[in-house]
Amino acid sequence: MTALVAVEELRRAYAAARAGAFRDRDCHAASATTPPPVGSWTAAEGERVVLVAPCSQGAGASTVALAIATAAGAARVVECCTASASALAGAADAELGRASDGWVEGARGEVLLQRRGDRVAGPADLPSPPPGSVSVTVLDCGWAAEDLLGSRGWLGDLARTLSTVVLVARPTLPGLRRAEITLALVGAERAHLVLVGMHPRRWPRTVDRAAGPLTRRLRAAGRITCLPFHAGLAVTGVTSEPLPVGVLRAARSLFVVLEGALP
Repeated sequence: MTALVAVEELRRAYAAARAGAFRDRDCHAASATTPPPVGSWTAAEGERVVLVAPCSQGAGASTVALAIATAAGAARVVECCTASASALAGAADAELGRASDGWVEGARGEVLLQRRGDRVAGPADLPSPPPGSVSVTVLDCGWAAEDLLGSRGWLGDLARTLSTVVLVARPTLPGLRRAEITLALVGAERAHLVLVGMHPRRWPRTVDRAAGPLTRRLRAAGRITCLPFHAGLAVTGVTSEPLPVGVLRAARSLFVVLEGALP
């Protein structure tokens, strides 16, 4: 009879396999000869970090990241993806040009936007962002959670170690299935789920029935935030125009919750 394996052990094994630790017969030799990841990053003293990751592509993580930063006031959004996948390229009021190591900066009111100006193959290849001078940094991760958790480098380290991770999903049947899988990978005990495109007090019956046990646990604990649907935002995506009032209202409530959980 096959022995049962704990979920946490499976998660660690999966992360190690994605990082390449099991590619050779001798795991220790493989890890010893693997080249170091590109750069490292440590938040400045007093700088609080919010990690936002999508449960699936197109879930709306960039909108959520920008809304959180806007709610925080003087903050920055570091968009962690390759240049061609940027959802914030048109979000700045003013472009500030190139910063260090391939980062491009823009300003949007009090919010500083930093994104890549070049191609990045994956999370392990992402250079560390320039030093920040704000109290809140929101990391807008463009890679799937399984790629993020299994990657080497500063971004993967944060995804595995931060006490709170914001996950973004769509309130559809496929979206909730992906949310449940991602919650299991990340660890539901440190996740806050954001459902984009749903009224907070109107859970459709089909959505309620499709929610898995981890999603239900988060809902019972008050760790799900709903961002209302906005037709204009759904068509244009994020532009330099202000975010819709309903989205900002939900983001302010979310930031109050996150603020109490941030170290």
